[in-house]
Amino acid sequence: MTTRTAPLPAIGPVPPLVLPPVADVRLPNGLRVVALRHASIPMAELRLAVPLDADGFPAAAVHELLAATLLHGTPRYDREAITDTLATAGAALSASRSSRWLGLNGSGPAAALPTLLGVLGESLVGARHTEPAVRAARERAVRQVTTTRRQPHLIATEALLGHLYGPLPRMTDVPYAGDLAAVTAEEVRAAHHDVVRPDRAVLVLVGDLDPERAAARAAQALGEWRPAGSLAPFPHKPVIRQPGIARIHRPGAAQSQIRLVRPAPDRNHPDFAALTLANIVFGGYFSSRLVADVRERHGLAYRCESAFHDHLDQLVISLEADTATVSAAGTLRRMRHVLRGMSEQPPSAAEVEAARRYVTGMTALATSSQQAWASSLLLSLTLRQEPDRITRFLDELATVTTADVTAAAGRFYDPTDYHGVVLGDTAHLTETDTAL
Repeated sequence: MTTRTAPLPAIGPVPPLVLPPVADVRLPNGLRVVALRHASIPMAELRLAVPLDADGFPAAAVHELLAATLLHGTPRYDREAITDTLATAGAALSASRSSRWLGLNGSGPAAALPTLLGVLGESLVGARHTEPAVRAARERAVRQVTTTRRQPHLIATEALLGHLYGPLPRMTDVPYAGDLAAVTAEEVRAAHHDVVRPDRAVLVLVGDLDPERAAARAAQALGEWRPAGSLAPFPHKPVIRQPGIARIHRPGAAQSQIRLVRPAPDRNHPDFAALTLANIVFGGYFSSRLVADVRERHGLAYRCESAFHDHLDQLVISLEADTATVSAAGTLRRMRHVLRGMSEQPPSAAEVEAARRYVTGMTALATSSQQAWASSLLLSLTLRQEPDRITRFLDELATVTTADVTAAAGRFYDPTDYHGVVLGDTAHLTETDTAL
């Protein structure tokens, strides 16, 4: 018996993305509040980002414990009261940190937004960071980073930054266990006073809400949060001080990590839309040239990709490959081959259109829910872009031509422009393998 498969329907035109109703206000304390209505379900999302400036691993350790104990009690509410208040409202609130930001994420029914904002305001102004709370968080953090610091991905990332730029403390994501163990509750409280400031901070509210009313509620709940301490400096553009590809030896390592980067124009540059499509064609998704050649055709890498990363205020194109150590040399050769091919065999019209559809689809996913809208808005704002950047970028992508992408491919994918590291048992590599 023969089974007939119905043909897939044709992909129709992508509907335009329209920015929903939004309120964008700056409070008297300097906090920027962006509230957006997306009433798909009767829920609300909260995102807050406060800039940090860890000038070394000890400061990063203090900030790690600051985030871990921020929601553990205030003079008005102890930790249990905070937990009960949120749970009764059906809401949740958590804190985390990266090298650049202290982040708070909240969610719950739309009716619980005043409760979320109230707990947030109480904690930002009056978090106690008690000795027992800091001690418990310190013990957990020491155990976690002891494991995390053994991961090849982290070792490769830090080796890359060290090779390219030398000491770059303001990109310190994971502190050392020794620094964490030395942090006191007094240091955490002092850091809260100095760095948890509303100026340059961004609050995003998304959900089944009235934007103007939500912004007013935020102003009321967070009005007592005032600037104190010193304002963190804006990030700077690091300069590559040591070009080339360094071999970082890990004797006996079964796997190797290849990390290569080159500077790119910032996201507001007129060439960025064309570069985005060129990067998708090169290595930005499952059908890219890099994946097809290195992983599928030659079976050299477990994972390979090309993506945009932020090195402080410098955007870079980042090439990554994880491979067996015996395949590292072959992987490097194939990566160079695919890079050269971007100039010698420029992206075709079909490749450009496939890349455009992929980016358009990913943008649709990034605005498909309240959680997605909240995260996308926060990312845009922390990158110092405006809320309508998402919709404007889709308009820019629609006007990019194949010739534009060809020009970007020829300009930004020269193998000699990429510098970085190979981490692994480098006895398998020669000078020729890592020479530009």
